[in-house]
Amino acid sequence: MEAASVATAPAIRHLALLFGTLTQLELNNYLEIVSDTEARKQEIKRMWPAATAAFQELAAAETGVAESIETRPLDAAWNDYLTGIRTNPAFAKTFANIPISFAEVEIDKLVAGQRVVHLHSVQEVKNRGVPENLPAFCLEPGQESTPITIARTANAAFTASSHNPNMRFLGVYETAYEPNALGYHPGGQPVHAIMLLLGYGISTINVYRVGSRMILGNGFHRLYALRSLGITHAPVVIQEVTHPKLEMPATIGDVPIERLIHTPRPALLKDFFDERLICEITQRPFIKTMQIAWGTNEAFVPIPD
Repeated sequence: MEAASVATAPAIRHLALLFGTLTQLELNNYLEIVSDTEARKQEIKRMWPAATAAFQELAAAETGVAESIETRPLDAAWNDYLTGIRTNPAFAKTFANIPISFAEVEIDKLVAGQRVVHLHSVQEVKNRGVPENLPAFCLEPGQESTPITIARTANAAFTASSHNPNMRFLGVYETAYEPNALGYHPGGQPVHAIMLLLGYGISTINVYRVGSRMILGNGFHRLYALRSLGITHAPVVIQEVTHPKLEMPATIGDVPIERLIHTPRPALLKDFFDERLICEITQRPFIKTMQIAWGTNEAFVPIPD
């Protein structure tokens, strides 16, 4: 759901960069990978000091604003739906290691590790208007349908590609070989099958609660689109974090979690609507590729008497 559809993706993608929150090194790294002209890059560099000064003014005036985020319970009419969500195998597996709850949260004050908005992806969501079923739009686990292309590129390797950058390796599954289930027979007498699984993470919008802060994990573009449509609160899964180093990824978006947790006034989702902090950049479309390879090691091991 976070990526633009392949059929309608533009030749050049327009992105909004929250450059007012960046260090000069971080800005230079972003400008290395954009498609803008050298003149445009130099213009962005000239605008950057004013953008960082504007963000520092916000930081001084709004210390503690991230901790003032409003949450409210979901309507009881959705209880049956939420119970069903909890029994979804993908949802249950994804959120098995941290206590969770459901709530509506204030979009503006979510701490955001993301620094770039893909404007085309947001526009696709906005074109459909305000979702009739907001909880399903935000919480349904399996909303991603971008196809994955597979090609055998070596005797013991496949290469997968997708226009969705969220394609990932999901793990290994082993089971007894069932020819009718797999629809494939390699010859010989197969007994066991080992399967390598590719796909996407679940679509459920989720946040990490660390103290009084809500740090956005997944769902950035949908929340940005909802806020653009005038929606101020959205249903999310809240992961209740007590040990951030153990229970959270090392980075979210492009930012280490230490900065998201401890910076007195971190970047918030509402900052992406502050024109003083934003510049537009362009980027050529890309695909994500992943090579999956395998091998075997054989040995004869003596059995002790």
